[in-house]
Amino acid sequence: DLGTAGNNESVVSGIENETVIDTIPVSEWRMVKYLVSLSKTSEGENKFYGTEISVLIDGTSLNVAEYGIIDNDGDMGTISVSKNGESLELIVTPNIAVRPITVKYARIGLKA
Repeated sequence: DLGTAGNNESVVSGIENETVIDTIPVSEWRMVKYLVSLSKTSEGENKFYGTEISVLIDGTSLNVAEYGIIDNDGDMGTISVSKNGESLELIVTPNIAVRPITVKYARIGLKA
């Protein structure tokens, strides 16, 4: 039954501005992978965007690779990863023409 119900516990709805949706301590992790989905299904719209982001944490910096990008209706916004002090932040910034959006994400990782 592993994975058949999906990972829908991590949902942030109503995002209108740049929003940090996940934060982890960089000292505890060596590598993390995010699956991220953006959606807008209100106001007669049916927009979806999905991507995978891998992050290698080498102790001082973040090395990021994004791949597997797929969407059905253009630019919904940006997803970025940043180091803020001793934390890694996953940040979503919606396109002003599409907001508000909903974000669903899953994180898997390897400890340092």
